Amino acid sequence: MSSNNNTDVAVSRYLDDERFHRNFTLPPNESRSSELKVTYADFGHQNDERVLLFCGPLFGSRYVLTPKDKLARRYGVRVISPDRPGFGGTTDVEPADRVRVWLDIVQALLQHLGIKQVSILGYSCGSIYAMNVLLHLRHLLHPTHPYVALCTPWVHPSHSAVSVLKFVGLLPNALVGNYDRLVQFFQGSLGLAFQFSDLVGSTPSLIRGSDFLAPGADPDDVALEESLLPELISRFQKEDLRGLGKDAILLLKRDENPGCWGIWNDYDTLVPSLAQAERELRTGDSVTISPLRVDVFFAESDTIIGTTAAPAWFDNCWGPEQRGDFINYSSVTVPKTSHNAILDLRYGVVERIFQAMSNQGVDRSTCS
Repeated sequence: MSSNNNTDVAVSRYLDDERFHRNFTLPPNESRSSELKVTYADFGHQNDERVLLFCGPLFGSRYVLTPKDKLARRYGVRVISPDRPGFGGTTDVEPADRVRVWLDIVQALLQHLGIKQVSILGYSCGSIYAMNVLLHLRHLLHPTHPYVALCTPWVHPSHSAVSVLKFVGLLPNALVGNYDRLVQFFQGSLGLAFQFSDLVGSTPSLIRGSDFLAPGADPDDVALEESLLPELISRFQKEDLRGLGKDAILLLKRDENPGCWGIWNDYDTLVPSLAQAERELRTGDSVTISPLRVDVFFAESDTIIGTTAAPAWFDNCWGPEQRGDFINYSSVTVPKTSHNAILDLRYGVVERIFQAMSNQGVDRSTCS
């Protein structure tokens, strides 16, 4: 057997792991007349104390963090990564219902798994979903070190001044809503498909020209991740992608879909609401609750939200007067990174997030 065949077999064996292909069904409720199927990944170190809930990018796929399984086990972190509606095997829903249904999925799935506390990671488009979990399901965060990380958080084109996204914003819903069909049409040519996908920051990058390694990054882990990416992307392209168009419409926040981001209209109105909620948590006997920690990672090169106007506006939304006394906010621009590659193992961002979840460095020898 050739080395290429050996590599293909190893990649398939890795991605076929049953932990990446879990499923769960939510029964009907007062707002939903039929059951809702959910596919998700559940991997890393199996525990119910150090758990990361992943809210993924526009390709809201459970696969995105799967190459980080070894690192997660090393740090004693369990990763729960649900497919959003219209991806994988998760039932599709319309833009106006996506946030509400996501909150239903998160609450029901964590209850099903017996998980009472999580940290949250929102990546790109997933920042909208992550912020809604923080706002509406605050009780799910860790009681002693509540933690949220955001990587290249989505910023509306009205704030980012990215011209190509402004152009997308002018396209009719009929075209934006069929984004999934365009990607599938070009599926035979990954290059064409991903040029279009990169327009809205939906996929991990396939371009690998850098030899950069962050301090502590494991070269073997990096090599494994990069060997997995082509097959990983091929697999989630072959699954249900109807959620692409629905999420694209949600991101653009059209007038015909008011409130599709939730009860908040944008980050500048969200942050004061979060600050008020944090103050209310610390009344009476709850004054000893630790401050909420929010870490934001921007990319050095970013064709989706840009590198100047959007990060500055986003940081300003989280200024001291807006966030109050009980939210510790920090942001950093990660050298050598792009919007679609910022979570690659070679850049060390995921490792920094895993470290922060434990509030201190973890002895790797105890988390194998």
